Amino acid sequence: MIIIYELLILIIMSISYKCPQCGKNIITECEVSNIKCPYCGNDFQAINGQEPPVFRHANQQQQQPPYGQQGAYQQPPYGGQQGAYQQPYMQPNDIFANGPSGKSRGIAGLLAILVGAFGVHYFYLGKTTAGVVFLIASILSCFVLAAVTGIIALIQGIMMLCMSQQEFEDKYVNPAVSFPIF
Repeated sequence: MIIIYELLILIIMSISYKCPQCGKNIITECEVSNIKCPYCGNDFQAINGQEPPVFRHANQQQQQPPYGQQGAYQQPPYGGQQGAYQQPYMQPNDIFANGPSGKSRGIAGLLAILVGAFGVHYFYLGKTTAGVVFLIASILSCFVLAAVTGIIALIQGIMMLCMSQQEFEDKYVNPAVSFPIF
C-alpha cells in the first residue's frame, strides 16, 4: 500500500520539460538544471523563466504551454487561413441607387426636402394626384399653405432618406393609395 502511495506521489510531483530541439516532453522526478533529451540526445539547461516546468497529474496527457511559449495557440491572421472569422458580405446601402421600379429614394428625398412644398417629389414618384394637390394648395393660397406643405414634405424627405429601399418601394412607389403622406 505504501509503494502505491509513493508511486502516486512521484507521478503527481513529476516535472516535465520540453526539449527545444525536438519538442518532446521529458519527465523528471525533481527539478534539475541540466537535462539530456533521451529522444534526440540534445543537452540543454532548464533555467527558470526560460523553460518553465509543466506539472502533470497521472490522468493528464500533456498540459498546454503558457501563452507565448513555443507550441502555444496562436490566433490565425484575419482572413488569412481557412476557419478564420469573416463577416458576411452585405451589399452597400446606396441611397441613390435605383430600386426595382426605377425610382431612387435619395433623389425623391432630396426633391421632397428642397422643393417638396410644390409636390415635385410626388411627380417624380408618379403620384400626380398628390403632386397637383400640393402645387394647387401652395399657389392658390399665395404661398401661405406652402409652409404647411413644405413641413410635410420635409418630414417625408427625411423619412425617405432614412428608410430602406424596400420600405420606400412599399410606402411611396407601389401602394394603391394615390396620396401617400406618411
